[in-house]
Amino acid sequence: MVVVLSSCEYFRIGFCMLAEDIAKEHHSFSEVVFVKETRGIDKKIVAKSKAIVVDYCQPDIQTLINLMEIKLKNPSSYFIFITKDTCFDNTIDNILINTVSDFTIDYIYAIKKLTHCLIYLHSGKQRFTMTKNMRWYSTEKEKNLTRQESMVLPFIISGKKNKEISRYLDLSGKTISHYRRNIYLKFRVTNLAGLYHVFES
Repeated sequence: MVVVLSSCEYFRIGFCMLAEDIAKEHHSFSEVVFVKETRGIDKKIVAKSKAIVVDYCQPDIQTLINLMEIKLKNPSSYFIFITKDTCFDNTIDNILINTVSDFTIDYIYAIKKLTHCLIYLHSGKQRFTMTKNMRWYSTEKEKNLTRQESMVLPFIISGKKNKEISRYLDLSGKTISHYRRNIYLKFRVTNLAGLYHVFES
């Protein structure tokens, strides 16, 4: 089963046509479930799905936060984002998209790439991509974030408290507090608002 998150009727119709074509040769894609909002993606649906395709054409941080929570509760879930390059312009969006998505496809190349990706899934393979805007790429290098700090950063910019983050990552609150302090020090800020300012300036 493939889950498609989209509020756009044209996207849904287009995906239906694509799925019908693929299903002729690959019967595992006979079931496609469409949801308009993230709250429509429940545990049962995620457990049954081979992939969750997200129609992400407009920046929406709350949707990304909701999807990140779904991903954290279901680490084996596979997210394919159909998006625009402009959605990576905002560094906060960029970080959150990379945290949630396993494979991103630009609208221009969407149909061709999505067809290949779904056929790959049929054969039990998964493809992974990550996209970084130049500002985030150079900032990440300049600040020299550790792997653990990079792992904690999406939670911090999502507004999660240390206790919440420690639950998601199975680390102590003390450890999370240490990583948060280090991140703030490296970015020369004292709070989350300061961090937002750095990313958006």
